[in-house]
Amino acid sequence: MTTFLILIAVAIVAGLAGYAWTLTRRVKDMQQRQQQEEVAAAEALRNKQLELMNDVQFVARAVIAEQCEITEGVLRIHYLVQALDPAIWGMDELATIRNHHQQTSDMPILDDYKKLDKREQFRLDKQRWQLEQQHKAAIVRELEWLVAYRFPNVTLLH
Repeated sequence: MTTFLILIAVAIVAGLAGYAWTLTRRVKDMQQRQQQEEVAAAEALRNKQLELMNDVQFVARAVIAEQCEITEGVLRIHYLVQALDPAIWGMDELATIRNHHQQTSDMPILDDYKKLDKREQFRLDKQRWQLEQQHKAAIVRELEWLVAYRFPNVTLLH
């Protein structure tokens, strides 16, 4: 009878050991999957940051080369920089761009612009054109700085 009880005890311990091993394996598998997901998420974020940085530089170069209007470029750069590193927008090196954005960001665009009568469109165009001419040299200098900027606060890029 004692042998029988010992065999039952050994079977129970073996069963529990097998169950513990199964649970340990599941935990290790979950940890490995989680680690792989974290690596994939970091890579995706890094790729998005690189894409945003390239887009900022592309738009800045387009404005410098006069392939894009200043106001449109400033509005696009604001959006991109806010997505990449919002702290850059407040830097002294972008003071004129920031000022230009503040003066033009509430101007209607696309369908809202088309809904305006011709006189109002002309008035807004004239105002925008004067602002662009007034700020052009400083904005070009700031965009050249932005093209060379390496975004040191965006940690995954480095």
